Amino acid sequence: MLFSDKQQQEMTRYLRRIKNTWTQIVGDEEADQLRLDANTVAIFQGRCPSQSLEDRAYVQTRMLAGDILPAVTAGDHRSQIFDRVCSIEHVIPSIRTFLEDTKYLEPPARILKELLPGKCKGSMSQRFGALHRGQTKVRVQTSESTFEDRTLPPGRSSWLSYRQLWLFALRHFPVMDGQSPRRDKAKQSTLHAGRQPRRWYELCSLASENGYRRIRRLYRDRKAADAKAIEDCVRNILPSKYYAIDANRMRQIVQLNCQLLGDVPYVERGRVTPALTSDHDDCGSNISDRCGRPRERSFQADEESLFLEHIYSTSYGTLPKRYLTSFAVKRDVFHAFFGSEEDDLDQQPSFEAFRDDHRRYQEENVHMSDSETQPTGHRFSPTLEVPDAGEDIVPEQGHDDRLNPDDPIEPIPSPRGSMPSPAVPVSPVSPVGSAPTTLVPYVPPSDVNQPQSPMHVFGQQSGEQAISLAQASQFLFSMRTSVTEHTFAVLSPLENGRFRKRHANSRDQLSMTTALRLPSVSSFVARDNGKRLRLMAPTTILEEARSERLKAVVAVPQHGVQDLIRRFENYEDPEEEL
Repeated sequence: MLFSDKQQQEMTRYLRRIKNTWTQIVGDEEADQLRLDANTVAIFQGRCPSQSLEDRAYVQTRMLAGDILPAVTAGDHRSQIFDRVCSIEHVIPSIRTFLEDTKYLEPPARILKELLPGKCKGSMSQRFGALHRGQTKVRVQTSESTFEDRTLPPGRSSWLSYRQLWLFALRHFPVMDGQSPRRDKAKQSTLHAGRQPRRWYELCSLASENGYRRIRRLYRDRKAADAKAIEDCVRNILPSKYYAIDANRMRQIVQLNCQLLGDVPYVERGRVTPALTSDHDDCGSNISDRCGRPRERSFQADEESLFLEHIYSTSYGTLPKRYLTSFAVKRDVFHAFFGSEEDDLDQQPSFEAFRDDHRRYQEENVHMSDSETQPTGHRFSPTLEVPDAGEDIVPEQGHDDRLNPDDPIEPIPSPRGSMPSPAVPVSPVSPVGSAPTTLVPYVPPSDVNQPQSPMHVFGQQSGEQAISLAQASQFLFSMRTSVTEHTFAVLSPLENGRFRKRHANSRDQLSMTTALRLPSVSSFVARDNGKRLRLMAPTTILEEARSERLKAVVAVPQHGVQDLIRRFENYEDPEEEL
C-alpha cells in the first residue's frame, strides 16, 4: 500500500487517537480493557454521540439492551462509560476506520509524491520538511482563487504549508490522479476523472510560493499547462491512428485556443462556512458513510470547504444536533492523520492561533510560545442509569419512577452568542467517580432559520390524548384501525380505566426512544399472533416498528402486567382468544 509505506507520522497520529479514544471509553486499567469485546467496537466505531443526537439515541438503546460491554455489570460503571462516550468530540475511530481512511489518502499521497525530486529517504513528511527553506512568509489559500499573506515563525510556516498541499490534493485528486470517489448508490456518476494539467501547475506554484525548493515542476507556467490540455483534447478528437496532424498544425491549433481561453474570467463561488451538525442533512449512519474514500455526492458537496480556515477553525458551535454532516467526517479524518489543536505529535496550535501569531509576529518580530488550547464550549450529555449486576430493569413493587409530564422542566443554559435553546430535561456529564444520574432522551434544538421536521417529544400536550379501553383495544388488536403511515402509538394506563396515547415516528429512532421513555423501568406489552398479548423488549419493539409489523404497545409497571392483560380479557368477546 503506497500510503502506509511513507506516512509513518500520519499513521502514528491516527493509531494514537484510536488508543486514546478507547482508553477514555473503557479506562486505562488492564482489567477494564480486557472486558472490551468485538461487538462493542462494531457498535461504537464511526459514531459521534457528542454531536449527533441520532448516534446518541442509538448508543443509548444498545446500552440499555446490554449489547455494549456485557462483561461490565455494575450500574454506576456503565453509567460512567456512557458519560465518557458522549464526551468524545470526534468520530470514534477503530482499526477498521483506520484501514478504510488510508484508502482516502492514497490518491493525494501519489499526487504529492510526484512533486518530490528523485528518490529521497525517510517519510513524506520528513522529505517535505527537508525541502522547506524555512521562510516565514506564507500564502494561506482561502478559496480556489484567493490567498492571504501571513508572516509566521519558520517551524509553524512549514507545518501549515505541508497541510495546505494535502488539502489541495484532497480537493482535486479525481482530476489529478484519476482515482474517482465512490459511486452513490443507485445513481449514475457525473464526475469525469482524468488528469488536468492546470491543477498540477497550481499545486506546484502553491508549494514553491510557500518555501519548498527543488520541487518538480511538471509545467513551467500556466500557458504550458493549458497547451498540454488542449493538445490532449485534440488528440482525443482526432486520434493519430486515423488522422495525420503534423507538429506545425498542432502548434497552430494550440496557440489559437490558448488565445481564445486567455480572457475567460474565473468564476468565484460564494464562501459558505460549513456546519458540523444539522437537523436536516444526514450524511448517513452506516459505517461506510463515516470512513473511507467519500462518495461522489459527498465529495462534491464538501470540495469548497477543505481549506485550513475551515479544517482548523475553533468557532464552530458545540450544541449537538440531529445528524452529523459529511464535512464533519472529513474534518475528523484529517485531524486523525495530521493532528488537531489537542492531538498533534508536534503540539502545533490551531489555525486561529496561526492568525494571532501572524499579527504578533509582525508587531514584535520575535518567536512566540505555543498558544494555549482554546477552551471548548459547554457540552451537555445525558447520563445512563443502569441497574446493578443481577437486577432486572423493573421498578420496585408499588412504585413507578417514570418521568411525570407535570414535573417542571429546567431550561438549558445557552452558550454565549448562540440562540436560546428550548427547555429540555437533561443531565450534564457526571465527573468520573461521581454518582450516576438519570438519562433523559435528548431533544434536538430548534432552528429559527429552517423549517423543523415533525418531532414527537414527551411532555408536549398536543402529542398526547386520553382514550378509552375500547379504543386502546382497537389500537392493539384491530388491523382495520386507521393509522397514518410510519405512526406508532404508545399507550399507558391512567385512572378511571382510560389510557394515555402518545404518537411517534416508527422510522425515527430518536422519536421512538422519546415516546417509549427509554431508559424505562416499565414493561411493554404488545400483540403477538392475533389476540395474544406478550411482554416485548425495547429493542424488539424498535425493530418491529421500523418494519411496520407493530403499530402499538402498552407501557405498564412490572407489577401491573397481569392486571392489564385481565382488563383486556374481560373486555374482549369471550369467544375470542386472548
